Amino acid sequence: MRKILIALSTFNRKNITRLCLENLKEIVDSDGKSKLVVYDDASTTYSEKFLKQFSKNVLRFRVSGGVERSRARAFRDFVHVYKNFDLFYMTDNDTIHDPNFLNILRNLYETSSKKFDKKLPIGLYNSKFHNHSNNIIFKNNILSIRKTCPGVSQCFDREMIKKMLVFINENPEYETLYGFDYHWPLSLNVPFLQTQTSYLEHFARDKKEKGLHSTLTEHDPKIDFERDRALQPSPYLQKIRDKIINKIL
Repeated sequence: MRKILIALSTFNRKNITRLCLENLKEIVDSDGKSKLVVYDDASTTYSEKFLKQFSKNVLRFRVSGGVERSRARAFRDFVHVYKNFDLFYMTDNDTIHDPNFLNILRNLYETSSKKFDKKLPIGLYNSKFHNHSNNIIFKNNILSIRKTCPGVSQCFDREMIKKMLVFINENPEYETLYGFDYHWPLSLNVPFLQTQTSYLEHFARDKKEKGLHSTLTEHDPKIDFERDRALQPSPYLQKIRDKIINKIL
């Protein structure tokens, strides 16, 4: 069974962060072949002690530098520190994952390795933002091949990470440029393999803090969870969506 490193970027939004970490910790604990590493961008609404309730592996930056810096550090750690892991999966602290998502990743990686000439990076989030026709190369009822997919759910193997690090090192301006989830994978010269079913849901805002893909609507805050919600979420995610929103608010 392939070992998976989960690199979670965190910054503020304590309510959804707690729910996200509880969710991932339970999944990792039951999996036995994965590790959760938290990269915190100098959050001000919770401490390192709070984060370490859910993972012993926490890197907390002293000064906020944006998600790009967190991702670049996670890439380098995967290559130089976590050498015994096979797959790298990155996500954010405003997500809730289906309990079976790690096995979905493993199965997809094995399938793609056999069916395609080149190994493909994998995405598990079918997003409203990325579902436009000029991004989709091929699709059926189960899978799609896409030029890009949301940075909130991207999975790479070790050779892919090494290749992207070469690109970042040779083009240092891209290490801090907005759009890492587009620019860095573009250097691989292969598309993404993505599930039509979403195996995570993206909640974006917190009770009093907005995220990149949300606003803070006072009269009806639930509207804000519609902007970047999952398409075709798994039955588990459908079942818990309203409960998660109520806990956030």
